[in-house]
Amino acid sequence: MTKIILNGKEVEADPAKPLVAACHAHGADVPVYCYHPGLTPVGSCRICQVEVKQGALPPRVVAACRTSVTEGMIVETESAAAHAVRRACLEFLLKDHPLDCPICDKAGECDLQDFAFAEGQSKGRTVEPRRPGAKRQSFGEVILYDRERCILCSRCVRFFTDVTGKPQLTVAGLAARSTIATWQDRPLEGNYQGNLADVCPVGALTLKKFRFQARVWNLAKTASTCGECSRGCAITVEVLRGGAVRRLRPRYDEQVNRWWMCDHGRFSFDRFDAPGRIAGVRIRGARGFEPASAAAGVERLADTLRVHSPAILVGSPWLTVEEGRLLAALAAALGAETGFVSPPPCPLKDDLLHTGDPCPNRRGLTELGLAGRPAAEWLPRLAAAEAAVLVGERCAELLGREGLAALPAALRLATLDTTVLDVPATVLALGVPNAAERTGTWINADGIRRTIGAARPAPAGTPPLTRTLEDLLQAVRRPAEVLAR
Repeated sequence: MTKIILNGKEVEADPAKPLVAACHAHGADVPVYCYHPGLTPVGSCRICQVEVKQGALPPRVVAACRTSVTEGMIVETESAAAHAVRRACLEFLLKDHPLDCPICDKAGECDLQDFAFAEGQSKGRTVEPRRPGAKRQSFGEVILYDRERCILCSRCVRFFTDVTGKPQLTVAGLAARSTIATWQDRPLEGNYQGNLADVCPVGALTLKKFRFQARVWNLAKTASTCGECSRGCAITVEVLRGGAVRRLRPRYDEQVNRWWMCDHGRFSFDRFDAPGRIAGVRIRGARGFEPASAAAGVERLADTLRVHSPAILVGSPWLTVEEGRLLAALAAALGAETGFVSPPPCPLKDDLLHTGDPCPNRRGLTELGLAGRPAAEWLPRLAAAEAAVLVGERCAELLGREGLAALPAALRLATLDTTVLDVPATVLALGVPNAAERTGTWINADGIRRTIGAARPAPAGTPPLTRTLEDLLQAVRRPAEVLAR
């Protein structure tokens, strides 16, 4: 490590990283546009100016993203000279940028907006009209480009070059005619396009699926883990006023996904608000599925499992370690066969993040002794059983409605899922929280433990799955305890 003087204090800086990284690491608020810690620095926006003194040389203002740290250098991030240069750079960037913050989709999380406020940049000295730029230019299925808002930071260009290794964007044109463009106007391709909206520091690149769906200050953000493959990317689940999940964004995790996530995971939030959601318990009666209390549902299911043996307990690959442990304990108490559904590999596997394995907790469940089997192996086992329970969200979906509908009506089938499985064998359905409504632990393909967080409450009358399994385990054990006395 290299020692430097930063705002009057001696600190240690990593010589392999630029000066701006040392400033940020030690709490110095240096603004950046073109710089991103996951991309190659280019120093094009010049907003990260700081004052540096080295040896006998007089102090000078430099771009911190293109300056290496050297032993004993003296850095001032809040000097008058540094702020004066930053304000000049801001004035230049705001020369043609539209003053439409109230309608901009980036309002509330725009770096340009924040830095202009911080520097007191409220007026411009020019009177010439702003140059118009193309609006709502489609870059493919994921991204819209508003040229008039672009500050040509080139983060988007460098993302494809540095991260995916497949360049798709460029800065086309010269001087005042420069603009971001795709190669030969082709639409963007690949599973990582959504990251462009994350790296864009202004409102130039926006997600088609999120555009004008919510104001960011109305979104409650919760740290969680993506469940669309066994990578387990760190994400933030963003919920609009306690209701619908509107956005999933990557959260920095050095060991797993760093700053990025794939589009398959990013746009998977629709499943959290899928129609047909069950709240509480439904028991099949003479007039179809009738509502019941959670306690009544647990007792009915416990009676069914005690009387009808052998039973099979099939888990979802979205079960947490805590839920899987209780499932294994319940199977042991019943002497029942158990395991989890293992869906076929996903064709989106790549060398960056997506593993191709749709099971987010395969390793965690396997370490508990639960075996993963495909639907084709589970369905014959279910058909031969007297009673069966499908445990966890999307378990019935993975087994397939057609195959479950063909099970004999004599089978007493119960589901602990987010929706009611209306097939002849179903006798009972208990609602459970989905991955946006519960907490727990997943272990990814590399053996790294990460938690999922509850971003919103589950529907009224829907207890955590761990509580339901604990109550069921106690109810199953109760007769043996009574006889022992």
